Amino acid sequence: MKRILGIAGALLVLATVAAQDSAPVRKVWNNGRIDYIPLGTEFRLEAENWNPNTGSIYYTYNAGESTEYTAPVILDEEGQFTLAWATMDVWGTLSNTKSYTGIVDGTAPTIKFLIEGPVHTDDAGVVYVTNQTGIQLFGEDKLSGTEFIYLDLTGTGEMDNVLDKGFIYLTDREDGAVYAEGYAVDYVGNASETMSAYVYLDNTAPSVHIDIDVPPVEADGVQYISPFTKISLSAQDALSGVDAIYLSWNGAEFARYDANTPIIAPETGSHVLQVFATDNLGNSSEISEFTFSTDLELNPAELFLSVGSQTGSNSTTKVTSTVE
Repeated sequence: MKRILGIAGALLVLATVAAQDSAPVRKVWNNGRIDYIPLGTEFRLEAENWNPNTGSIYYTYNAGESTEYTAPVILDEEGQFTLAWATMDVWGTLSNTKSYTGIVDGTAPTIKFLIEGPVHTDDAGVVYVTNQTGIQLFGEDKLSGTEFIYLDLTGTGEMDNVLDKGFIYLTDREDGAVYAEGYAVDYVGNASETMSAYVYLDNTAPSVHIDIDVPPVEADGVQYISPFTKISLSAQDALSGVDAIYLSWNGAEFARYDANTPIIAPETGSHVLQVFATDNLGNSSEISEFTFSTDLELNPAELFLSVGSQTGSNSTTKVTSTVE
């Protein structure tokens, strides 16, 4: 038999091999136009009340050589195929010709993601996010398409399908490590490898400090420092790390602090130094403020002479200095 034309009476049966008892379930899926079939599916050709003594069943695969059907055949090549088959009686007459076209899909989806909002990846590849960071997962699949994306953010192993949930936010979670685990499944049951990763939630701003090498002196409720006192700024952040420190003199616009540039009061007198820090996710600390003066002046000392008498009484005389 060299060609099979027309459509007639044998029965095509598709069945998957090595089916799993648990999800994901391998299946034949039709997108409204064509069937998608898992790789490794076998096809069988059967006819009702078939008597092999009266004839045979022949088939061709992708218009290849005609082959007598004797046992189930495995579909072990990915892509679109056309199967044609017919019956041939003992006298060589063809009849009951049929054909079937499908697409074999043996490739699982690849998980991709979109990120909306703050995110920081450090030099070691550790990813930091805030509760304002949204992550949307989707599957890239060139054949049948992605049906499910399962995700567990609780560490319990209980997966939730998040394919159509849009952006996911880590709300009501404490700062620190969040373990994420998930996989994708296409419409014929091909499952990707389970992917897992840690992300670190960081909603806490850095702590910022104003460091003075010589402690200030307080007089009459005012803190005084020497004009030569060295002022420096520092900040600490336990998670995503410090991005920058900003300072402002006397209500002026904040400027980025450079640790290599000494902080010097603009001029002699009273000043207000304000500082804050941001981390690599944009979390900003409260403004710390240091109010001080650099014009400490001591009152001059006066000379008093106290003269005692034989009766035990004394008199005190203020002496005017001869040098001003």
